Amino acid sequence: MSPKLIFFGGKGGVGKSTTSAATATYLAKLKPEKKIFLISFDIAHNLGDLFDMEIGDKITQVLPNLWAMEPDAERYTEDFVREFVEKAKKLALDMPLVKKLTNLEQYIEESFSAASIPLAVKNSIFFDQILETENEFDIFVVDLPPTGNMISIFEVPKTTMQVFLKSTLETMDKVLEFVATMRKLNPVNWFRPGASAQRRNQAAELLGMLKELDRRNDRIMRMLKTLSSLRFVTIAERPSYEEIRRAADLVKKYVPLDGVVINKINHEGIDCKYCATETVHQKKYIKMIQEDEHFKDKKIWQTWRMEDEVIGIEKLTEFAKSLYKEDTFEMILRP
Repeated sequence: MSPKLIFFGGKGGVGKSTTSAATATYLAKLKPEKKIFLISFDIAHNLGDLFDMEIGDKITQVLPNLWAMEPDAERYTEDFVREFVEKAKKLALDMPLVKKLTNLEQYIEESFSAASIPLAVKNSIFFDQILETENEFDIFVVDLPPTGNMISIFEVPKTTMQVFLKSTLETMDKVLEFVATMRKLNPVNWFRPGASAQRRNQAAELLGMLKELDRRNDRIMRMLKTLSSLRFVTIAERPSYEEIRRAADLVKKYVPLDGVVINKINHEGIDCKYCATETVHQKKYIKMIQEDEHFKDKKIWQTWRMEDEVIGIEKLTEFAKSLYKEDTFEMILRP
């Protein structure tokens, strides 16, 4: 089965975003009948700069069959948390005795605030846009953040549930501890008469949100394992090489690694003393990547250092042609 999601990851500054944008542009041009969606998972978005147009937190058409988006993780997180908090407060405050618990409303808001949600979990919100548009596009090209956050993104489906369950259980423990104390003092009607059905419905809504979060995360994990292809972008130098080696070990339980893009290679015969020395080092690390046990059975793409800035459709297409050469649409999807 061909992958539906193509991820590009690696060290910061090696050209991940350029490679992602160029690949999406090239795939769109190779197969005009296919709908391609380019999405940035990096909070420091720069797709708009590469296409020289405003993209931002909305699905933006770039070519007749290419769309791009730079989702605002903060907004998505705040929207989800706001709904969850309102339901939690309604459930808790519907109990008159519990309502008297000092600062309960503030405690709930702080426990589930967008600010309290870890950055890695916020990053997972990016997957929502893929799930919401899964049936609208044929291929998703994903520009990942630098390696550390990339690993966190692949881990977040389980982390997200842990965060919300932990906060929910801590809040409920606080409420139940208070109720148990008051029960010893005055075992009378703690809840409004006739409101039990309403409370059950409110609790069911909260549980439903958590279950939906769990279903969503299960779907993400299945997509990562069965419909995804990860490619590392690197340059031929030691820090970048060592980073993709470490990352290869860390990602293998989450997503298949199918290839490596070696970017910014010096042209042969370049007349520059410094460049000549750098070229010797580049050849050394290119060979090391090709022979490394992590990558020797993977597709290795190589591309020259571009003379001009890779900005706009024309330059992105030029970069992609330098990178993929004679590769067809199918060969890029399934290297």
